[in-house]
Amino acid sequence: MGIVVVIIGIVVLAVTLVTMMKKSTRKDVGAWLVEKPFRVWWLPCLMLVYYSMMSAAVDQWDLNLFALLAVYFGLPTLLLHLTGPKSDDTLAGRDLVMNFAVVLWIWLLIELKIVPINWLRVQIGSSRPTALPLGIYAAIIYALIILSGWRRFDLKCDLSFKKSDLLPVAATFGALGVALVLITLSTGLTTLGIAKVVRLNPLGLPLIIAVPIGILAAVPMIFASIGVVEEILFRDAIQNLLRHRLTPICALIVASVVFGLAHVNKRALGFEVPNWPYAGVAAIAGLGYGFVFWKTNSVIASATVHAMVDAMWILFLRGGK
Repeated sequence: MGIVVVIIGIVVLAVTLVTMMKKSTRKDVGAWLVEKPFRVWWLPCLMLVYYSMMSAAVDQWDLNLFALLAVYFGLPTLLLHLTGPKSDDTLAGRDLVMNFAVVLWIWLLIELKIVPINWLRVQIGSSRPTALPLGIYAAIIYALIILSGWRRFDLKCDLSFKKSDLLPVAATFGALGVALVLITLSTGLTTLGIAKVVRLNPLGLPLIIAVPIGILAAVPMIFASIGVVEEILFRDAIQNLLRHRLTPICALIVASVVFGLAHVNKRALGFEVPNWPYAGVAAIAGLGYGFVFWKTNSVIASATVHAMVDAMWILFLRGGK
């Protein structure tokens, strides 16, 4: 029964994220919150209720994590409630600082592992227990509602992808892919090789078939699990906020540097933490993602490039691992 509750909860969280990516939905939710400002407290309460229901269903409820989440969602809610709802027309410099502080709060506590993103570990059948990163999706949903609904900040996040977005997506992936391959191979950061999961696929398919299938499977998975989440945070929130005080190019550069620093604690490319080479590569990739976002105003477009680059990295640049 507990697994059923978890599966239903995952579906609810996914549907909520997709729904909140629609600008019209966030506007309606924001209008409802602003009618009675104390309603903004529903957000942290709902997050805590969601965590409690999911964790209790599989006997993993933890008082310390509950208290940590109460502070994590409660403190920015308190600050935003005290400063009140805003709109782009009434945003002053200090309001932009407040918005930026909220974004950094949401990101840094997860990035520094102060707040766990894996709220649960579940086991289905005889498989190994799987960590569920519900925390990151809950945090992104909170950020979308707070910034775009309560604060009325004009996030560019929407479910739109226009035909005109195809050219910048394709061109940026091509340029970025070539640049990253040349830089990482020439510096010894990566090694060419088809990933083991593709070479030793369960069906024993020849590579001429397995490679395209691997790409077609990897890109959507990375898009949903990493691409959209990181692009909402770093491009739609951070880069977009910076554009209100900096030129578009400066906002792009600063956001890309922040994106690179966000990857400094990743154990990758054979380096230990702090992993500065990986952070540098991530910053270069961030320039490409940010450029697409700047030109298209579409987080879906930048997340598509993000997913394609990560798929290339995982499938072909890890020496066949």
